[in-house]
Amino acid sequence: MKVLLIDADSTIPNIALMKLSSWHKAMGDDIELVRANLPYYPNRKKVPFIAKGADKTYCSVIFEGNKDFVIGDDIVFGGTGFDLTTNLYYEIETCEPDYSIYPENDTSYGFITRGCIRVCSFCKVPKKEGYIHKVASVESIVRHKKTKFLDNNILSLPEHKEILAELVQKNIKCQFNQGLDLRLVDTENSELLYKMNYLGEYIFAFDNWKYRSTIEQKMLLLSWRKPYQFKFFVYIHSDMPLSETVKRVTWLKANQCLPYIMRDISCWQSKNSDFFVDLAAYCNQVNLFKKMEFTVFLEKRHKNKERIEKSKRLWNENL
Repeated sequence: MKVLLIDADSTIPNIALMKLSSWHKAMGDDIELVRANLPYYPNRKKVPFIAKGADKTYCSVIFEGNKDFVIGDDIVFGGTGFDLTTNLYYEIETCEPDYSIYPENDTSYGFITRGCIRVCSFCKVPKKEGYIHKVASVESIVRHKKTKFLDNNILSLPEHKEILAELVQKNIKCQFNQGLDLRLVDTENSELLYKMNYLGEYIFAFDNWKYRSTIEQKMLLLSWRKPYQFKFFVYIHSDMPLSETVKRVTWLKANQCLPYIMRDISCWQSKNSDFFVDLAAYCNQVNLFKKMEFTVFLEKRHKNKERIEKSKRLWNENL
C-alpha cells in the first residue's frame, strides 16, 4: 500500500508523521512525505496542495486555517491547529519516530512532558493535553548530537530537577525551544540550567506587562547569563494596550534580552496591522534588533514616508 504523509506547515520534523511512517513501514507499506510549506501568516499567498495517487493519506496541520488548503479525498487530518481531540492510536504513538523521512535533519525532537499548569487564554495546550504529566524519558528521545525538547512547561513538573540533572550528567546538547516558565525559576534549577550544555538562547515568555516585576526578581537568580543569551516570546493581540507591547520590547532591549514577537491572527485585521508587521520584522531579526533602534530600522526598511511616520508615531506615543 502506498501511504502519503502531508506536512502542511511544520518548520521542524513532524513527530506524528514520523511515527505514522514507522508504523506503516512495519506493515510493509511504501511511504512518501510531502511538505506543503503553507505559511502561518494570513497575508501570505497560500498555494493549495492537491493530494492524489496514494491508497492512504494523512495530513498534519499546525496552524489554524491551513487545513482548507490541502485538498483530496479521504484525507485523515490531525493537528492542534484545528483539532483538539484527535490523537494517534496507542500502537502508533508508541512507535519510534522515523527520522529518515526528513533526511536533511540533524536534531532530535520530542516531549518529556505534555500539558501545563497554566491556563493562558491564547494557548490550546491545556485543552488538548491537560495538566502537566511525564510521557517519555530523555533516553527515548535523544537520537542525534543535538536535541530540542518541545515541552510547554517542563519546570512545572514536580520532578523536573531530576530531569535537568540527568541532562547535565549526560552532557546532552539541548534546548527547551517552546520556552521555560521564568516564574518557576529558583536557585536550584537556575544552577542546573547554567550547567547544561545548552543549545542557542534560553527561551522564556513575557506575555503581559504585569509580569515585569516578577521577571526582574527571577532574573536575579539567573545572574550567570550573558548579554542576549535570553530570548523572550512576546505574545501580542490587537486588543492589548499598545503601550504595554512597546514597553515589553523596550524593557527587553534595555536589559540585553532578545524578543520574539508572536502575533495573534487578530493583528492582521487591526488598524495597526502595519505597525505590528514592522515591529515583528524588527524584533525577530536578531542582528537588526541588537544594533539599531526601531525608528532607525523603519528608515532603512521603507521608502514610503507616510508608512515610516505612522509607525514612528505609534512607537513614540506608546513609549
